[in-house]
Amino acid sequence: MVGLGGSLRERSYSGAALRAGMAMAAELGFATETLDLRLLELPMYVPEQALADYPLECQASLRRYVSALRSADVMLWTTPAYHGAMSGVFKNAIDFMQLLAGDERPYLQGCAVGLLTLSDASPLSGMANCVQELRAWLAPTRVTLDSADFSPELTLNSASGQRRLGRLVMELRDFKASQG
Repeated sequence: MVGLGGSLRERSYSGAALRAGMAMAAELGFATETLDLRLLELPMYVPEQALADYPLECQASLRRYVSALRSADVMLWTTPAYHGAMSGVFKNAIDFMQLLAGDERPYLQGCAVGLLTLSDASPLSGMANCVQELRAWLAPTRVTLDSADFSPELTLNSASGQRRLGRLVMELRDFKASQG
């Protein structure tokens, strides 16, 4: 499972939620790779540019990112809600998926994607549209958490939040199992 998300905030609840989901996935036997957007430091996507056209200092992050996307059969996406939408850094990461358009498996075709947002559910519809445009399967459960679901150390500690996130990760596991 490839996890994509977080925010540029140092103490990011969406990053903490992503870590919690990825830990649940690992407990279910998934091999996991987390792409924390704060650490990945992607440049701004430019539609006319190929990966090799981006500055050299961005090349390693971009290659790691694109490689993870190409190998993903299951993904968990997380973003905070900013002004009724997904964060700009998250949308920028989604835009880079255009680099997969010409692949044998275009975009995320055949990949299952689960959605998780922080603070309010408003980004979920836009995220769902992106999943569908990228030809992926959208998990039926979509999770919204808020700061009250976390301890001061940013551990997901609410039973309700753990149950909802666990259900989402189980749906992703079941989809993967059904694909063989």
